[in-house]
Order: sequence, then C-alpha cells, then structure tokens
Amino acid sequence: MKTVWIVNHYATDPQETASGSRHFSLSRGLVERGWNVVLLAASTEHPSGLRRRGLPERGASDRVRDGVTFRFLPASEYRGGLSRLRNMAAFTAALLRRASVRGLPRPDVVIGSTVHPLAAWAASILARRAGVPFVFEIRDLWPQTLIDMGKLPPRGPVTWMLRRLERALCARAAAVITLLPFASEYLVSQGVPADKVVWISNGTDTADFTGATREANDDFVFMYLGSVGRANGVGAIVDGFLAVAVDDLRLRLVIVGDGAERAAIERRVAASLSAGQVAFESPVPKDQVPSLVGRADAMVINILDLDVYRYGVSMNKLFDYAASARPILIASNARNNLVADADAGMVVPADDATALGKAMAEMSSRSAAKDRERWAANARAHVVANYDYRALAARLDDVLLACITPAEKRPA
Repeated sequence: MKTVWIVNHYATDPQETASGSRHFSLSRGLVERGWNVVLLAASTEHPSGLRRRGLPERGASDRVRDGVTFRFLPASEYRGGLSRLRNMAAFTAALLRRASVRGLPRPDVVIGSTVHPLAAWAASILARRAGVPFVFEIRDLWPQTLIDMGKLPPRGPVTWMLRRLERALCARAAAVITLLPFASEYLVSQGVPADKVVWISNGTDTADFTGATREANDDFVFMYLGSVGRANGVGAIVDGFLAVAVDDLRLRLVIVGDGAERAAIERRVAASLSAGQVAFESPVPKDQVPSLVGRADAMVINILDLDVYRYGVSMNKLFDYAASARPILIASNARNNLVADADAGMVVPADDATALGKAMAEMSSRSAAKDRERWAANARAHVVANYDYRALAARLDDVLLACITPAEKRPA
C-alpha cells in the first residue's frame, strides 16, 4: 500500500472545528483510492491557539478518523503576535525530531503545506530523510499575501528571507500544488517551471449537504460562517445589514465564528437600532456545518480588495455555501468568482457596505423568490460538478502517482 505523509500545521479533525478540513477531506478520498494517509498537525487549534480537546499536554498523540491517521505534535498555545511565532517554531522543531514520526509507516511521498513555510520546509527535510519525493502545497503566497495586506514591506530582510525560502521549496519539490487558479503566473515569474505547477482548488464534501429548503416563516436569515478577523471583511457585511434592517424587521443576520474583530463588531451592533436582528454564535465543528447552514435563507461573504486576489481565491466556506443550495451574496473583486460563474446569487464590489446592504434588501424581497430558487439550484449543481473533494482527491492521486512513478514506467 502506498503511503503519503501530509504536513499541515493547522489540519483539523472535522469533529473539532469547521476550518482546516481540506486535507482530511482529500485524505479520505485518497484512502478510497488505496493510499495510507498520515496527517501531521500541531496539538493546538487555529485560530483559538488552544490545545485541542482530549490531547495530552506533552508528547505526540494519534487519532484515526475514516481511515485517516492524525498525528498531533506538541506546540505551545498562543494568543497571536510573538506567541504565535513561538507556536510555529515549536511545531517545526517537533517535526524535525525523529521520535515524532516513530512508529509511522514509511512514506512514499511527503506533502508540505503552508500557510507558514517553516512547516513545509520541515516536510521537505522529512522527505529527504526518507529518500522520497517532496510535494510543496501553497495555500497562501508568502510573502506576497503579507505584502499585499500591509504586514510586510515589499523589500526588507524578512521579505527577502521568505521569498528565498519559497523559491528553495519550489526548487526542491517534484510538484507544486496551488489552491489559486492563477497562481501559476506568480510562480512562473519567480522562476518555477510552468509544468511543475498544479491547481487543486479547495472544495467541499457535497454528499454531506442535503440542499434542503428552510422551513418557511416571516423572517429572512442571512448567514456568515467563518473567522471574524480583519482579513475576513465581516464589518462591511454587518454595516450593510444594519443600514437596511432598520426598515425591514423581517431581516436577520447570523454571524457564526470567532476572531480578533468580533468583540468590536458586537459593540457596534449593540449600539445600533437593529441590535435584536443580529445574532453572534460560536464556531461549530465541520460535521455540524450542513445542519447549521440549513437555518439560513441566503449566505453572505465579503472578500477584501487585495492585490494578491489577482491570482484568485479558494475559500472553503464558499464551497460549503454552494453545496447547501443557498443563494449567495458575495462582495468581491477577485479574478475568479464562483457566484458569477454559476449564476448562484448576487455580486457586488469588494468591501462596499452600501452595495452589500442594497443587495441584501433586493435578494430578500418577496419579488425575488424565483431568482432565489434558481440561484440555489445553480449553486449546488456547480459545486457538485466541479468542486467535490472526491474528484479533487482523484486529481491529487494523479499528481502523487506521477511523482513516485519513474518516467519510463508512466503510461504514454
């Protein structure tokens, strides 16, 4: 049996949280195709930074879910800033300790996935020790994303170091996987051969979603599901909603998630005339997402207007929204747009609270009922056809087999 190790600092068990489940879903598909899959992740959850439920304070811990083996390695808890950097360093150091992978089946190939590149670098060391191919998966373009968000200058020692590390990992890799549909343009500009780059998007497990219609009542519920940080643009969603909700008491907004901006947004809502029409709820595990979105009439997302999105976006929550057969309101200037491609809802400019509010009023109107039915059906059909994780796992299977199969033995 072929074995792949997948290193992702933030990989999650779907019974823990709604985020970070990409590699579990892909792994489950690989298991169905005859692979033995080990997911190497940190003992802490993201974004809370707290130790995962049920794990010991010290040492590695294993867990098996649907044939996928998780090995959680010890890492310090964090609250952001320097403590998060310490967490990254602790996980990287744990990966490099030979005792951390003792007892695991020898890999035939190792995947190292960002967000942060140190984990991917450590994965490349594991691959070299085992004498097997290394596959580099880029989920965020570091340092380019940090530059475009204003967290790093275009030039400077940290930027230089991250750029150099990114290039080195691409050079070591037998294949480079990107989640963004146009990221190959950036990677080629950095000297990566075009034929080494493979696009494997995020997606969703469409079979987990029934697409059931919500029970009819007088309320119209918009829902946002995901992190509530600066990069998530939730403030504009809330501001747009508050601008129109005061004139339509049917409207409701449910924010499900947590993050650094939530407290400030909650205070803003509490001071408004429509405070009773907005609800904030705690994050839920991935396996509860299908029933959660079933409470909504429409889903909403705001994608900030960042230069890095010229390479596209690939957000798990958007695929979950579509799989649930709900119309989607998206504020985005990104180069790709699932909602526009599928005719799955309404599109407004990125981070435009006024436009979001007007679109909420229009989408929720009784006269838009037929449009909502069409948008919902189109959303689910599009994601089933293009972004189901079983199909994406088949693509990953092809990439891994190409990496471990000598060129002379590959089919013509």
